[in-house]
Parts: sequence; structure tokens; C-alpha cells
Amino acid sequence: MKYDNYKITMDFSDVRLDRWIKYHYKKFRQSDIEVALRKKKIRINNKKIKSNYRLQLFDLVSIAIEFRSLREEKNKIFSMENKKEINNMIIFQDDELLVLNKPAGIAVQGGTKITKNIDNLLRTSFKSTETKLVHRLDKETSGVLIVALNRNIANYISLLFREKRIIKTYWSLNTGKFKKGKGVINKKIKKKNSNYYYTALTEYNNYMKINNNLNFFIFKPITGRNHQIRIHSKYLGIPVLGDKKYGFEENDEKLHLHSRSIEFNHPNGNRMFFKADLPKHMSEKWEKYKLPYDVTI
Repeated sequence: MKYDNYKITMDFSDVRLDRWIKYHYKKFRQSDIEVALRKKKIRINNKKIKSNYRLQLFDLVSIAIEFRSLREEKNKIFSMENKKEINNMIIFQDDELLVLNKPAGIAVQGGTKITKNIDNLLRTSFKSTETKLVHRLDKETSGVLIVALNRNIANYISLLFREKRIIKTYWSLNTGKFKKGKGVINKKIKKKNSNYYYTALTEYNNYMKINNNLNFFIFKPITGRNHQIRIHSKYLGIPVLGDKKYGFEENDEKLHLHSRSIEFNHPNGNRMFFKADLPKHMSEKWEKYKLPYDVTI
């Protein structure tokens, strides 16, 4: 049996297999996907798999060539409105990299009930360049987001993330009493829809106690698990202010978690460092409590 083979990129990491198939093969019905999987006409890494399997970076998806007719090539539509929105987010751009300051409230990728996302804004903002996401941020988290502008740089940045050679720094306001100091959180995180637990490591620094119930924290995630900083904050007993999922309080605050900076070596040998300004709801707190912007740790 002959197959069309696809290597999974960061864009679709942790996406369900059946959703990936429907994205690329628009005319593939769910019932036909299930039959094809049972007959091994769709395989992952040359193995039989179930439709709810969540794709991992660099997985090899093989789909029998008999299903080529179910593919529907999408015409790329350019939107000047979307281009302007992306332009307002740009921190840096050259021929290989695009670095954005993602606003809070916009998802990085599409999904159920998500009508607007960074991925789609990017796809409709460049007429000839194929943008590639190399990492993600939660919908409510703002800050530095790297986008690759060709496959080679995408593979290189993805490798740096896997080898933990990218330094990411997050700023947050956390609620609860916690002594000032530094440490490392080593707390495994359960994989979604599975009984498997990922190793998760986060460096933390309670940089400033603002009052008896509010702290300015600086986090440096060593691993990159979904919701890692938010889950680890809850584990410490000091959830991120405005966290409706992992917090202990109900209020109208927005999530106060921001990807402040990112640092790594470019293939040309240059050391790259990018910093993102705080979103409005966080900068207001910085002014209210007279918190420092010039922080070195």
C-alpha cells in the first residue's frame, strides 16, 4: 500500500489525529476515518493508532494515496485588516523570524468555539511567506511569541526548545501569602485525556512582596508543558491573579501572566533577545503599586 507522508510540526503538536485529518482532508467523514484507521490505511510512525491520539512533534502521519481525492486545497486569502493587526504586534522581523507581542485574549491556534487566532491572522497577512508557529502561549497569556518564516529556521528553533536552549522569562502577579525567595518547582503535570504524567520543571523567584496577599513573581519554565506556570503556581498555593481555571477566587480580573522575554542563539551565531511590553491590565497594576520594569535576575 502506498502512502502520502506528513511530518508533524509545532503548529499541530497535541492536536487530535482526527482533527488534523479533517483540517487537511476536508471531505473525510469521521466514520470513514475510523474505518481507515482500523484497516491501517492511516498510521502514525508506521503503527496502528486511534482517532483520539494526540499528535506529537515530528510524528509521521501516513495516509493511503487512495484518499487524495478527499483533500481540498485552500486558496490563501490575503487580508489587509489582519495584516494591520499583526503589524501592531510585531517586536522584530527579518527574513527568517517574526517576533510578536501577543495580546491577552487571542488564542494562538484554532479550535472549538475559537473564531479568531494568531495562526489564521498570520496565514492571511503574508502573500508569499509561509509562517510557522514554533511554540505557543495560552489564550489569556500575553507576551513574546516567535514565528518562523521558513522551514529551516522552524526546525532549528523547535530543536532549541526540545534541547532546552531557549530562555523564557514570565512575569506574573500571584495571590496569597508566600515568603520572598527563589526555588525550582518539580511537579509532574498530567497529560490531557490520559493517565500519563509529564515531567515539569519551573524556576521561580518571588521578586517582590507587594502586600500580604499579592506578589510579583518571575518564572523561568525549564520544560514547556501546557498551563505549566499556572498549574505550578496553584501547587505553591499562590495562583496567578485572574486565573479562573486554577485560581481559588472568583473576580473580574484578567489573567496577570505575561511572557516578558525570550533569549536564544541564532544559527548565524548572534545572541537574540526580545522583550514584550506589558498589556494594559498589567501595566496599570505596575503603576498602581510602583513596581519596577528594569529587573535583572
